[in-house]
Amino acid sequence: MLVKLRLVLVKLRPKLDDLRPILVKLRSKLDDLRPILVNVRSKLDDLRPILVKLRSKLDDLRPILVNVRSEF
Repeated sequence: MLVKLRLVLVKLRPKLDDLRPILVKLRSKLDDLRPILVNVRSKLDDLRPILVKLRSKLDDLRPILVNVRSEF
């Protein structure tokens, strides 16, 4: 059993070694994206109160719009 496992690991090693540079590049790209994503999150957090107010206004308008719609 251990011999089979060792054979599998020996076969996998070159493939894992081939993947290493790709994973390093991917990690670098993700690290580059992190500040952008933090900025986007900040902007979304800034928008949240505005969207809450907008939703409140739309909720206030709903009965009026339903009433107007029913008249036509």
